[in-house]
Amino acid sequence: MNIDRLFAAAKGLGLCALLSLSATAATAEPLRIGYWSSGMSLGFGTYLQQGGFFEALGFEVEYVTFPDVNAPTKAMAGGSIDFAIAASAGSALSVTADGLPMSVILATQVADLKYVVPMDSPIQSIADLKGKKIGSSPAGSATSSMSAAILERNYGLTAADYEAVPGNDSRLAQFMVQGDIDAAALRTVSLELVDTEFRELGSFRSEWAKIAGGDSFPVLGAGMIADSYLEQYPDAAPRIVTAMMDALTAGSADKAGVARALVEAANISQENAEAYAALWDQIYTVVMDDSTVASFQTEFDVFKSVGKVQGDFAAHKFLTGPYEAAMASN
Repeated sequence: MNIDRLFAAAKGLGLCALLSLSATAATAEPLRIGYWSSGMSLGFGTYLQQGGFFEALGFEVEYVTFPDVNAPTKAMAGGSIDFAIAASAGSALSVTADGLPMSVILATQVADLKYVVPMDSPIQSIADLKGKKIGSSPAGSATSSMSAAILERNYGLTAADYEAVPGNDSRLAQFMVQGDIDAAALRTVSLELVDTEFRELGSFRSEWAKIAGGDSFPVLGAGMIADSYLEQYPDAAPRIVTAMMDALTAGSADKAGVARALVEAANISQENAEAYAALWDQIYTVVMDDSTVASFQTEFDVFKSVGKVQGDFAAHKFLTGPYEAAMASN
């Protein structure tokens, strides 16, 4: 059955009727889910995994965690996973523009980051970062691309005007303490988990609003799916979206459960887990309507203007059908 027609059928008939449209729905579909086991992905991934949200909707799930932010996208390209809960938006924009067999069916993480410096730093504003060492996620990540766009578009700082130092958030915080870098773009969840207090220069949300306008939010993570999986299990995508929506809603109402999952799975303190869980509503989202696609396109255009992506925005690879079908079924 044509995938677009199936999504339309789901909207009209509801999720239960959708399941009856395919013989594969009679048994649990295998689904390999990948996520980065750090940063924002950690909280949603562990809660999703421990809550059994996908299993409740008829999937036989294998979770695969990765130590690198760009690894889920690479794993999907290599056929090792079927769905990434929060692929780097920068990578998602790039691989879809390049024509790789993957599609985006959700925006899942908002870029809730801050530029910070040590408390005693003489740096007073983002404009003062010229000639400095700035820590951020590795090249190819949405954070890296977004930071480059903010620095160039809002402050006229090109890549030649500063030294970009890649690393995960905990390492970048350590670098700042040691004096190895001058500033860093760190996730709010990471700032809650580190012992050192830093001084904020500005947030990605406010800086992005200067570039894209108030209605366009900075997408950090994307729910990306292999086209081969869509073809093999065409009725599965709306249920994947539903599972993600169920986890988002449950986590919002169960901050204690989110904290408990983090303590058990990530081996972090109860205090840090509760601080992380408290940010749930501002860092996670599960949406893919027309305005979301417009946000992705704005992000692509901005990234392209600073040389972080090439080609043209692949609008046909940003599918709203699964989300619309899931919304109609709930």
